[in-house]
Amino acid sequence: MGLVAIGPWIAQLLVAIFFIVGFIDIYMSIWHTAFRTPSASHSKRILYRVILILLSVGVSSVLHFAGYESGNNAMMYHNIGLFILSFSLLDEDINTGEYSLRCVALIIVWGMHHMGDFTSQRFFISIAILLVMLVILRDKRKYFSLKFVPNIVASAIISFDFWLTLPTKSAGIQMDNAVAWEAILMFMLMTIFTWRQYHVAVRNNHTAHVANYDTMTDVKNYAAYQQDIFTDMGTARTNRQPLTLAVFDIDRFKQINDQYGHLGGNTVLTGISTLIKSTLQKYSEDYQLYRTGGEEFVIVFPNSTSNEVLPVLTHCWREVRNQQFEYNNKEIKVTTSMGMSSLRAEDESADVLYKRADDSLYDSKRRGRDTITVDGEEQELLGDGSVTYAYFVQNIYEVQSGIKHIANEMRLRCYDHEKETWRVPDQVNLTVDKRLVLMADALINSECKRIVITLSTAEFLNPEVAKKIINFRKSVDGPEELVIELDRMPVIDLLRRASELYHQNDITIVLSQIGNNRHFERVNAGIQYIDGIKLPLQSLCVDHHFEQIKDNIQFWGKIAAKRQIRFIVDGILDEKEANWVLAQDYVSYVEGDYFSRSHLPISA
Repeated sequence: MGLVAIGPWIAQLLVAIFFIVGFIDIYMSIWHTAFRTPSASHSKRILYRVILILLSVGVSSVLHFAGYESGNNAMMYHNIGLFILSFSLLDEDINTGEYSLRCVALIIVWGMHHMGDFTSQRFFISIAILLVMLVILRDKRKYFSLKFVPNIVASAIISFDFWLTLPTKSAGIQMDNAVAWEAILMFMLMTIFTWRQYHVAVRNNHTAHVANYDTMTDVKNYAAYQQDIFTDMGTARTNRQPLTLAVFDIDRFKQINDQYGHLGGNTVLTGISTLIKSTLQKYSEDYQLYRTGGEEFVIVFPNSTSNEVLPVLTHCWREVRNQQFEYNNKEIKVTTSMGMSSLRAEDESADVLYKRADDSLYDSKRRGRDTITVDGEEQELLGDGSVTYAYFVQNIYEVQSGIKHIANEMRLRCYDHEKETWRVPDQVNLTVDKRLVLMADALINSECKRIVITLSTAEFLNPEVAKKIINFRKSVDGPEELVIELDRMPVIDLLRRASELYHQNDITIVLSQIGNNRHFERVNAGIQYIDGIKLPLQSLCVDHHFEQIKDNIQFWGKIAAKRQIRFIVDGILDEKEANWVLAQDYVSYVEGDYFSRSHLPISA
């Protein structure tokens, strides 16, 4: 193509600038989630970083291929494609691998435009300049990214090197000096017009991050808490969902500051924030941690009851208790006091919920610290060596071909010496090793050798625990079939890895406590990695009529049938409930006191 007339060239320039402005806006939106949203899960951040690569390389490739067939507009398409790849190289947050992929794409584009000219001196000079620039841009990326003049210089070198060294015929363009200079001018004007947009976006992201995140611990701050709790409470009220809030602080933090200095205290604050944030993300991306002042933190659990999240909060409490924070070659041990409460119908504002949780926190303080209090009731967290534990069993029945006893669910009990009776322990504080010994005792005394055991999410995801469970399954006295029952769905990428390990060793996974339809999204996201779901009847009977319960059974039953997994209904107490449940479609297994009460297995 010859010299482009000034009118069409200006039109091409406007199209190019408007296209690039839109591209940068989309790119920065994705970039914000990938690099500036600490609450996003690790897997989500990785996904968005992959999308950034696909966006920059993919859009650029489409434009370059379009340039081959676009006639008079070829230079514009190739220039926009070149600009997108060059722009993505200045992203200072990408790692070396991501940078290398962008470089490879740019070198391929460079080679496409020099097709048939690879032996010429100008190609070797051009590619040598490009490689040197790629090394310099990576090494001094912050310098070129943040400063206007160096950015313009880098853009000028890339555009000059590209357009002034092309052969006469290049990727659908008839090159001459006039076309080359028009392309260079367009490239430089795109750089000038979009530099401010890019840096305004970066500055706005930084300002929003500073406004909503604690600069030291990188968790959300009190201002973010005030915004989020208002939204969470509105969602809970509108959708009739539960909402739970926990408040905790670090015990004797002033003594830590006095003994180790403020830098030591900051190390503890940062370490605890990181530890609890990573623990919460194992359970749900919706659980949010806030530093609301000094050594005080708040955790918000949307769409979750106190009973559902108590194991999560206990896991956080234990993680901190078992961790040693290192500062100045010294190990610092700390504990936390926690209080928790759930939203009630009469709560007029989030402040009422917060005060109730905060009062429970101070109850924990008054009881000697290092504990969790829920609505004024202290939780039993530390095991007592004098307590006698044993596993009771409850029969599980298959009902699709008559009622047949097929397995036993292991249910832990402790002996109340004062009342001389067995009871359900308030908290399970036994190690996995001790529980496996108790399971083996129960198994020896049971005729049925197929068992169901319950693990917390933390235990399920722990590789050491998995190894012990697998060894127990494979031992001579181990069960014929072993089913692990989870009370909640872990984060998907962690669930996938753990389920693969268990399935490889013939261990089945069932999700219990699915409650009602409000858990559908959480369950559906990971249902491909589990082998069954259990619906506890009693959790529905509290707030629902039989027709609503039937709808829930049909709802989850259809999902189980579609996925070809087990569907168990638990908690059947009397003949009326038994007859009613057995008449429903999709139910494949049942258990409950009507069929068999939990009992201590004793061999004859």
